[in-house]
Amino acid sequence: MFQLFSCFLAFLLFNNILSWSPSNFTYNAGQDYSLVWEDDFENVGAIKATINGAPAYAPNSANWVLNTGNINGGLQNYTNSIDNAYVQNGQLNIVAYKEGYTSAMLSSVGLREFTFGKFAAKICLPYGQGIWPAWWLLGNAWNKYKLYWPTVGEIDILEMIGGRQWGTPNDKIAHATIHWNNASNAMSPLYHASYGTQWQTPDGSLLHNNSLVYWTEWTPTQISIGLNEFTYFQFNTTNITQSINPVDAFGGKWPFYMILNIAIGGSWPGSPNNSTVWPQRMVVDWIRVYQKP
Repeated sequence: MFQLFSCFLAFLLFNNILSWSPSNFTYNAGQDYSLVWEDDFENVGAIKATINGAPAYAPNSANWVLNTGNINGGLQNYTNSIDNAYVQNGQLNIVAYKEGYTSAMLSSVGLREFTFGKFAAKICLPYGQGIWPAWWLLGNAWNKYKLYWPTVGEIDILEMIGGRQWGTPNDKIAHATIHWNNASNAMSPLYHASYGTQWQTPDGSLLHNNSLVYWTEWTPTQISIGLNEFTYFQFNTTNITQSINPVDAFGGKWPFYMILNIAIGGSWPGSPNNSTVWPQRMVVDWIRVYQKP
C-alpha cells in the first residue's frame, strides 16, 4: 500500500513538472473583469540617462512616486536616482547595488488607488542571499480616517527572500501574505495579525529564471493570490477566526495602492554575503488592474 501511495505521489509530481511551462502562459482575468488601468512601461518624458548603451527614462510620474530613505528596516537605502529605477525597452528596471546598498521603492499612493479587483504584474525577480523583492498593496485610510498600518491592511502578492535560510532554497519560493489589525478597526487596541502561504516551482528552478505573472483577486469576501495558472492562497475576509469581524481593512472602506521594491537584508532574509551577485534587478514587463463593471 505504501509503495502504491509513493508511486501516486511521484506521478503527481512528474505531472506537475510537465505542466509547468511559464513561457507559454498568457494571463486572462476572466470574462467578469474589465481592464481599468495598466502600465506597459512606455518611454515618457525626456531621456534621463544612458544605461547599458541605451536611453533610460524615469518611471511615469502620473503613476509612480519614488520613496526614499530606509523604509521598513533592512540595510537598503531607497533613492530616486535613475540608476535605481528606470524604464527601458518597454520594461521597468528596479536595481539594487552593493555600494551603499541603494535600491528603489515605487508607490502609486495618491495616484493610482483601487477598491477591489484583480491586480497582476509580469515580473522577472532578482536572486541571491539577502535580496528581498516584493510586489504588494497597502490600504490608504490616512486622509479620511487617520489610520495607518496594520489597521489599513496589507496584501503581499509576492515576496521572495533570496539565498538559503535554514537549508531552504528560497529563490524557488514565492510567499503570499496578508496583514491586518486583529483587535480593532482603529489604532487602539492594536494587535498585528498575519496569514501567509508559500509556493515552490514544480521543477526546482529559480523564480529568477522566468518572467512570471504574480496576481491577486480582492473581492468583498475573499482574497486569492497566485502566480501564472496556480492559485496557492485563499482567505475569507468576512469571518476571520479569533479576530474582530468584519475587518474594515479588506471590506472596501478605503482603497489600496501598489508598491514595488527590492529590500536588502533584514531579519527575514538575512544580510548579503560573498555569494551575493551585484547588481540585482527586478524587471517588470507590465502591471494591470481589472475590476468588475
